[in-house]
Amino acid sequence: MIREDLARYRPDVFVAAGDLTDFGPASRARDLLAELPVPALAVPGNCDPPETVAVLEELGVGLHARKAVVAGRTFVGIGGSNPTPFGMPFELSEDEILDALQRVMEPGAIVVSHPPPKGYVDVARVGGHVGSTALRQVIEAFAPPLVLCGHIHEARGVARHGPTTIVNAGAANAGHRALVEIDGDVKVQLL
Repeated sequence: MIREDLARYRPDVFVAAGDLTDFGPASRARDLLAELPVPALAVPGNCDPPETVAVLEELGVGLHARKAVVAGRTFVGIGGSNPTPFGMPFELSEDEILDALQRVMEPGAIVVSHPPPKGYVDVARVGGHVGSTALRQVIEAFAPPLVLCGHIHEARGVARHGPTTIVNAGAANAGHRALVEIDGDVKVQLL
């Protein structure tokens, strides 16, 4: 479905916000993201082994604790997730998330984060808002135009925090994705 969407919509960039391997080996990320017909950026999710960071970097798409410029836009990223009660393969403390994002963040950058910010597209079946407080701090400090996230598969949707549009496209393996256009305003179509 991803390759078909890329051919149909021809975006400037394809962005994957984590959970690329579904608890499998890091090489699954390579199978998913190798040789795409458009530039790509990706962060690993909490369901991905930490080794996925190196695979994404080898592919030239890795955005975990990094920044990249694609189609004239700066993107910064953070993978893994804030702590969960489940002890997932790739979790970071809120301090680690905050430190990593602050090192790469700049005004106007688009944020690609596996965890959503606390209070936005982050309500989990297991209980309330479970997003990252660190990411929310970064949004409040930098007011990025766009945050692309995942993590809480059942919290698919679009929210706003001041000038920031926050998009949780939902799980791609369930057929969910989003098309985002930035032309002055941010326009989001959940597919």
